[in-house]
Amino acid sequence: MQIAAPGEAGEPFAWAGVYDGHGGFAVADWLKNRLFEVVEKEWSNGYKPEFSIKEAYLAADRKLLSVGGGFMGMGERGVGGSKCGATAANTLLFAAPDAASTTLLTANVGDARIVLIRGGQPVQLTEDHVPDREEERIRIERMNPNPKLPLVRYMGGTWRVGGLLALSRAFGDAYLKGSLQFEGVAAGSDGYSSGFGVIAEPYTTLTPLTAEDSWLVVASDGLFAEEERGGGGGLDNQGLAEVLAAVPPGADLNKVAEALATAAVKVGSTDDVTVVVMRLAVA
Repeated sequence: MQIAAPGEAGEPFAWAGVYDGHGGFAVADWLKNRLFEVVEKEWSNGYKPEFSIKEAYLAADRKLLSVGGGFMGMGERGVGGSKCGATAANTLLFAAPDAASTTLLTANVGDARIVLIRGGQPVQLTEDHVPDREEERIRIERMNPNPKLPLVRYMGGTWRVGGLLALSRAFGDAYLKGSLQFEGVAAGSDGYSSGFGVIAEPYTTLTPLTAEDSWLVVASDGLFAEEERGGGGGLDNQGLAEVLAAVPPGADLNKVAEALATAAVKVGSTDDVTVVVMRLAVA
């Protein structure tokens, strides 16, 4: 998390993120250390919050998918190797030039989640990018050059891209992404796409904060219930709100995050849990 005193209108002053790696830690570590640099660069091109963070996500993924070294560049693609990837959920606070209050920008790929507590009720500001969702399966299969062999298959109790990855959007994962540029062909030419349809295009939201907003939580999927996906239990959004409602004023935020993770484990979460908690104070 990075926080600074609010500056000029339109300038970011608080940035937070959760990065949940799979197939190694390299992609998650890269995002933790370098994604905000990419966001700042895109942000400097003009006040276009959602466009800027979308372009930053895509630019970051291009860097992560860079061609490997070795003889004639034929080394394995991708930071951390071709099977290394990560989900991401990010929040950015800034004072909008045309608004009287602080504005919250969010972005995510994968199943990490952002929940805003407004008036005591949870408001989810992310989409879960998983092949369980019909619209994601349709998007992926539209790019399938061989409809007789589905790109999304039900295996191990859940839907998986290529029968392997239980995510439809993620950073990295070069082995499931198009490589036409690497092959010397313009990506997307003639409507063709190589790869398995896994992309890093984020879902974004832009929300002016109000006096009703009390908490902002960014967490990996391990915090949340996933029974329908073949995973362990966890909190639903309402359960998250109930835990936060019991937090006394002035509580240590590290203890609050720990309480959320503990509550998720108690109701059945079996996954790693990463939580960032922000108490909002909006006049």
